[in-house]
Amino acid sequence: MGPYVVAVAFWVFVGVVVVAGIVADYMRRRGTVDVIRTAIEKGQQLDPALIEKLTASEHRDEPIEPLHVKLGGIITLATGVGIALLAFFISRIAPVALYPILGFGVVVICVGVGLFVGANMLAGARERERSRNDRP
Repeated sequence: MGPYVVAVAFWVFVGVVVVAGIVADYMRRRGTVDVIRTAIEKGQQLDPALIEKLTASEHRDEPIEPLHVKLGGIITLATGVGIALLAFFISRIAPVALYPILGFGVVVICVGVGLFVGANMLAGARERERSRNDRP
């Protein structure tokens, strides 16, 4: 029963973290609305720029940097290789674990390769957009 308790505890932790993030975001937005409502009720003039700044999302529509995606790909590839090596070390103790752990390592390597491909596609699209905008 021990391994199952660890797995359940992990997923409960993940769920609590996700719900806490959602609640924190809701409370932050609610506080912003309350500040604006209180200012309006007191008859204060509100600058449209201030309202825009208060209600703007923290996640701006900034483009994704291909270099950051490539860095994520490097980290993910290294993790996949490490997991694949771990499979060989674990197989000395528990031979039945070789293929499941090795398979997981290959999946992680595939995710890293996907990040590299996505970064290259993103860089190419950005370069095409720049060349299209530079034309007179």
